[in-house]
Amino acid sequence: MKKILIIIVTILLSNLSNSYADKFEKKMSKKEKKDFANYVLRAQSKNKMVFPIRNVPNRPGLYKFFDKFEDNLGVAEKGIEFNLSYSDIGDKNDWSRWGRPGFAQRFQMHEPYKHTTKKGKTKWYRIGYFIDNDVNTEKHTISLFDFKMLYGKTEKAPGPTLAYNNNVFQWMFNGPNYRVMDNEVGEQYYFDGIGVSLDEKFQAMKGKWVNVLINAKWAEDGFLHLWIDGKLRSSYFGDVLGGASRVRFKFGPYRNYMTGATDAGLTIKDAIIRYSNVGKADTCDELWSGCDQIIGQLTNESQVNGILGASLCRPAGTDKEGTCKDLGYPKNQRPLSNINFN
Repeated sequence: MKKILIIIVTILLSNLSNSYADKFEKKMSKKEKKDFANYVLRAQSKNKMVFPIRNVPNRPGLYKFFDKFEDNLGVAEKGIEFNLSYSDIGDKNDWSRWGRPGFAQRFQMHEPYKHTTKKGKTKWYRIGYFIDNDVNTEKHTISLFDFKMLYGKTEKAPGPTLAYNNNVFQWMFNGPNYRVMDNEVGEQYYFDGIGVSLDEKFQAMKGKWVNVLINAKWAEDGFLHLWIDGKLRSSYFGDVLGGASRVRFKFGPYRNYMTGATDAGLTIKDAIIRYSNVGKADTCDELWSGCDQIIGQLTNESQVNGILGASLCRPAGTDKEGTCKDLGYPKNQRPLSNINFN
């Protein structure tokens, strides 16, 4: 469990350092918009997502669309393939963060401000992805998708994220408590967070299409539910807004803390990650088939299912190390309602 706690701290601090990113967008051509709408984006996300300015340069072969890609179970999807190479050098605030060249790189899509979700709203999100079996994240992290909390028009805190860190899949989301501090880019919100390490069966789920479904009410009296391939893995009732005015949805590979791997003499290989059926909607039925079964798994109590462990993490900000406390959850369903956030 000690290793899991270290992994979660790494994800937490990585997201904090990125919380101010992507204030501006890159324009997309009509063809790019058409292709993303046809191959990848669904429901309210169609023609409503753009490239953030921090992306690595769009070289030939960085991404391509496909009509059919079949996994090792015979499931075929159409979508987009990203091939992120260590040689892709993007914005200096990613690549040379904290004066460490080779720290981070990304190629993502996100919602422009006018299409982000206002506080108090309830939304459904779907993300289909495929990770090749040879993708390795020893001593670094790849975020597959995430949310950012907006205060006014500015990102000042990370939101929920699914990441592949040190070859373990992690689901992380904010608790109700935070403190406000300044870092190198200005005012930031530092949240306590819950880190959920997904169990061995999910760790082996590379080489196949994985479908994630999220239902969130972005409010102080909100909730955040996560299903993976139709099975409820995490359900939380409480403050999921943290005083933010809007929430931004992002997807695409964001690789960070790569210096931890290169300092250890490891070679960071190309990361090939595919996405399909990515979208946001007001109802489950707009994104998923069989929503009665999905919603039927919910109770009125926070819970986790099929996990290696869960931890309560408290970032320290810029003055010292963050910490995580093991919550003692075995590999079965347990309520999260007894967590003491104070």
